[in-house]
Amino acid sequence: MDQPSQHHQGALIALGASALAERRRWLRESQQRTRDDRRASCVAFLNATAEAGEILVNIARGHDRDETALARAANVLRDSNVLPRRLELSLVADDHVVRQATHTVALLRAYRDTVAQGLPFEAEELQRARVAFNEQRDRLTQHMRGTL
Repeated sequence: MDQPSQHHQGALIALGASALAERRRWLRESQQRTRDDRRASCVAFLNATAEAGEILVNIARGHDRDETALARAANVLRDSNVLPRRLELSLVADDHVVRQATHTVALLRAYRDTVAQGLPFEAEELQRARVAFNEQRDRLTQHMRGTL
């Protein structure tokens, strides 16, 4: 082989190694962005459900009781952005997290419906709905933690 040919081979090898290193870096950064997006969506959904739960418990306990309290309870999913946050989560989370989030929303709706009836905080039906929602939210949080 002549000298220029060896030089070209060396340049091609260096170029290939550089391209491979760049691709690896890009993949790592892409995976990190995906994890960051997933984490942000999980946190946003959990914050929205926490806000909704806090609103409902305050209304149910009578701490936030006025003429619009029951209407606020009825609109809590919309007002706390739970549904858009669940949709966002469905774009980045695994199927199990999405199913668990959907179940959490269903239990939040049941809790909302119970509070909107105006039942006293001590009512068994309200306590069952509140505990079921909180326990499901805790299970979802644990599962999310395992996927991050």
